[in-house]
Amino acid sequence: MLVVPLYTLLIAYITFLAIFFIFFITNLLHILLTGTTTFFSLIITFIILALSILTIYATWYYLQDTIWTQTITLIDINWLKSLLANFTSNRQYF
Repeated sequence: MLVVPLYTLLIAYITFLAIFFIFFITNLLHILLTGTTTFFSLIITFIILALSILTIYATWYYLQDTIWTQTITLIDINWLKSLLANFTSNRQYF
């Protein structure tokens, strides 16, 4: 039986957020240091920042009551054996 605890998904999500934050800061520094600060780049940067903050808040709101030690069963060999037994025993050839 292959089981995975939910906190592994949380670790993957936090890793994604860290990589996203690094790219966002790199992009922001690139805009500021190269002198490409226009009104349009300011508006787009603000929209991306606002949507990112909204997404993080929504994630926190919906996942605050999650029990992170709960496990997810990915593969259960007993279920697979019963599926194969039913598939082969109910088969009529002619």
